[in-house]
Amino acid sequence: MKIIIYYLVLLILIALLTGFLVQGTPDSMSMEQIISVSLLLGVYVVAISLVGEGKIIDERDMQHRYTSNRLALIAGTVILSIGVLVQLFNHALDYWLLAGLIAINLVKIVSLIYSNYRH
Repeated sequence: MKIIIYYLVLLILIALLTGFLVQGTPDSMSMEQIISVSLLLGVYVVAISLVGEGKIIDERDMQHRYTSNRLALIAGTVILSIGVLVQLFNHALDYWLLAGLIAINLVKIVSLIYSNYRH
């Protein structure tokens, strides 16, 4: 039950943060607002990184972790790819999207190579 509450708190946090960011433009935000959003995003990143990192009890828990990690990787790759494509068609490519897409795929490839040759 505690894990479900943890997930719900994370979803509420990102929903509130997104709502705050959508209602205004970054140009109209004060320095205090930018710092608070940055801190909240930092806390969110740390908290979401710890999701599913508990003890593995059995094979079913391991399979659930692998499935959720794979789906998160696919979702991140698709969203970043769509962002890159949209910005390419608008002739204003933000290189952070491209760097994120490269980083996701590079880490996946390197970790697969390392895991394959580790034994």
